[in-house]
Amino acid sequence: MTHPHTKISRTKKSIHALSMSVFFVLFSFLSMQAQIEPAVKAKIDTTSILIGEQINYTVTVEADQLASVVFPEGQTFSPLEMIESYKIDTSFAQTRMTLIKKYGLTQFDSGSYKIPRQRILIGDRTIKTDSFQVEVNNVVLDTVNQGLYDIKPAIELPTDYSKFWKYLLWILPILLAIAGFLFWLLRRHKKRIEAEKYIPPFEQAIATLHQLDQSDFIASAKYKEYYSTLTDTVRRYYEERVYDRALESTTEELILRLIAEKDSGHIDFNSETIQQLSDIFKRADLVKFARINPPSGKAEADRLAIEQIVKETKEALPAPTVEELMKDQDYREEVERKRTRKLWLSGIAGVAGILLLALVAGIAIKGVSEVKDFVLGNATRELAEGNWVTSEYGYPSIVISTPKVLERKEVPIPQEAQGQVQATSFAWFSEPPAITIALFQTQYPEGTKATHEPIIDARLKYFEEAGNKFNLSKNEKFQTPNNAEGIKVFGSGTTDFAGNTKPIDVEYTFLIFVTDSYTQELFISWPSDDSYSKEIAERILNSVELQKAPTK
Repeated sequence: MTHPHTKISRTKKSIHALSMSVFFVLFSFLSMQAQIEPAVKAKIDTTSILIGEQINYTVTVEADQLASVVFPEGQTFSPLEMIESYKIDTSFAQTRMTLIKKYGLTQFDSGSYKIPRQRILIGDRTIKTDSFQVEVNNVVLDTVNQGLYDIKPAIELPTDYSKFWKYLLWILPILLAIAGFLFWLLRRHKKRIEAEKYIPPFEQAIATLHQLDQSDFIASAKYKEYYSTLTDTVRRYYEERVYDRALESTTEELILRLIAEKDSGHIDFNSETIQQLSDIFKRADLVKFARINPPSGKAEADRLAIEQIVKETKEALPAPTVEELMKDQDYREEVERKRTRKLWLSGIAGVAGILLLALVAGIAIKGVSEVKDFVLGNATRELAEGNWVTSEYGYPSIVISTPKVLERKEVPIPQEAQGQVQATSFAWFSEPPAITIALFQTQYPEGTKATHEPIIDARLKYFEEAGNKFNLSKNEKFQTPNNAEGIKVFGSGTTDFAGNTKPIDVEYTFLIFVTDSYTQELFISWPSDDSYSKEIAERILNSVELQKAPTK
């Protein structure tokens, strides 16, 4: 028989065990509930700001330590703009963790705006934050105490000289060649002027005779050269002062001319002087043509006699008249003008020859198109090889690299669609050769399912109304580097560009990305005969990255 106290003891133990089991189950349930139910809270530090001021948007997440948490990134706060995303502040307590993420938001247009609900991804769950209404107010100007000032002028950016050295490699050798040629030409011209410097005939004849004294013609028995120089000296003097055909006349003709000048009274020649000159000329002819050497000492005597004859001729000549002096001055000025003109012609011809040689060398090394672009310039090539701009446009943003920043354009929205459809566009149009880059983004009412075909037809019709004529287009799937998928429409056609008498043949590519009620479109057209324009288009297409639109 069991004792009553023993039964009571066993009952207490059973109750105690049952209580412990219930407590364990309840604790486990509460722990599981704590793990299953993460908490998300969002707040802003103010609901009213001035234009351009910052709103601090804070998201606090409490979740299990093992859960993965993904916060919004990019421009998901539209119509407000995110200007800064701060680092996540993390703290831990037992099995849970607390994450605090802050964003800096602003708006540059006054009005009432709604910050949309943000989606926080925790594990495989998506939790939305609350939305907030904020007021953006204009800055009130104090025109009484605060003065008004003119708008500051645009800041000039420094010139980019990064590619100047490429041109310098071509230009510098050409400039050095031209400089070397001109230096040589001017130096030669100067030497010719000095050599041809005008010396009066008498002084020139005496100087030549003195130079003949310094020669070794007699010592080396070169009598032919000696007498040739001797007779040419006196003939040249007579050519200048007495008879203008003295150099080409025979000995007999020259002597007869001198006798005629004496008999006419133009020159007071001495008969003995004419006879002496005749004897020297005949002896010179024997030496030059019959190779008969003169007796010893005769050559020196003839040299002294010629000098005396030149001096006597100078004294016998009448003083030049004013008309003769003027005529001589005009002649020398004309010679100087001809010399200068010849110098200019030589310089121009030489520089042109160097440039032509450089042109031929450039074509041989680089090809015709490279030289043509270097000499005449190529605006499209400068765009293709210049500094490009990578920017985000719209929301959800599309990232592209372009030669120039795209400018925002107004998008006309039909009256019946206003308030339901939001549309933005950005575009850039080059000067000839007519490159067009246009970006369109449209958000339709929630629940609307956009499709590709109507968008393609409507957009091509829009460009055709703007002066383009497109042939039958082709389309294929397109994938961006960040794996966003869309449709690529491409083809060819013509465009009427202002300033051109006939349409320009173009190629075009049209990208369409559709995500629920969002559509994003990129249109590019370029001249089909311009390789650099095609290079620009391909580079733009390869740069496209798409931010995913938030799911509804």
